[in-house]
Amino acid sequence: MSTFLRDQRVRRTLSVRDVARDLAVHPNSVLRWERGERLPGPEHVKALAHTLELDTSAVARFFDGARAPVEPPRGFRGHGLRALRQGAGVPVRRIARRLGITTATVYNWEAGRVRIPPSHVPALASVLDTEVPALTTQLIAAPATRPRPPVPPMRRLRRRTGLSQEAVAQRVGTTRHRIGAWERGEQQPPLWAVRRLAAVYGVPVSRVARATGVVASPALNVRQWSRGDLAEVLRTLRSWSGLTQRAVAARCGSHPSSVRAWESGRTVPRARSRERLERLYGLPPGSLLAAYPEAG
Repeated sequence: MSTFLRDQRVRRTLSVRDVARDLAVHPNSVLRWERGERLPGPEHVKALAHTLELDTSAVARFFDGARAPVEPPRGFRGHGLRALRQGAGVPVRRIARRLGITTATVYNWEAGRVRIPPSHVPALASVLDTEVPALTTQLIAAPATRPRPPVPPMRRLRRRTGLSQEAVAQRVGTTRHRIGAWERGEQQPPLWAVRRLAAVYGVPVSRVARATGVVASPALNVRQWSRGDLAEVLRTLRSWSGLTQRAVAARCGSHPSSVRAWESGRTVPRARSRERLERLYGLPPGSLLAAYPEAG
C-alpha cells in the first residue's frame, strides 16, 4: 500500500491531529485514509489536498489506487430465455423444479432483472434440450432488443414544454390523474379542456384535438355557418369554452334564461348581446349574423 498521504503529511510536519482538526474529522479517520482502509467523500478530498498543499487530482489518484477492483458481474443476462423456453414448449414450473429454484427466479431471469448463475447453465440447457454454447452465446448473452414504445402524442406535446402533469393540471383546472388518462388515451378530454391544453402547449386547437381523438364540430368553423345555425353555434362555442350558461349570462349582462332561449332557438340575442358574445368567444365583429335565422 502506498504511503503517499502519510509521507506528504510528515514532510509538512503535520500530526494526524493537526489534519483532523483542519478537516473537522476524527484522527482515526485520517489514519484510515492514509492506510487506504476508508475512502473520503469529494469535499474531504478537496480539504485534504488544501491542508497538504497538493493538487486535488493527486489526492484523488491516491484514493483511486486504494479502491478495490470492481469484479465483473457473474452470470448471464436471460433476455432470450423466454423465446427459447416457449419454442421448446417448456413451462416455467418445470425449469424451477429441475433447478431447485422458484418460478419467480425464472421470470426474473427472462426479464433480465437477475443474472443466471453459471452453475445453473448446464442444467438449464438440459431442460431446454439444447447445448450450453448455444444457450450462452446465442440466447442468454444476447442483448435485449425490446423496442421502446412510442411516446403518445399528448405526452409528447407536454414534454416539449417541460411541464409536469401536475403543472399542466393546475393551469387547465383539472387533476393530474385526468391528465395522465388523457395522455394514455384512456379518456378523451372535454371540449373546454382541449382549448385550454392548446393554450398551455402553445399549439393550435386542431393539433390537440387530433392528438386526443376529439373531432371538432363543424359549428366551430365560421365559414360553414348558414342561416338558422345560431342555436347550435352558440351551444358549441360555449361547450368549447368550458363555460356554463350562467357564466355566459354574467359576462354578457344577460339572464341565464336568455342564454337558454338563445341556445334552444326560441329567441336570438339583440345587437348588444351579440357583440358581447362575439367578444367573449373571440369572434370577428358581426360574424354571428351569418348564423341568424332569416328574417320572417
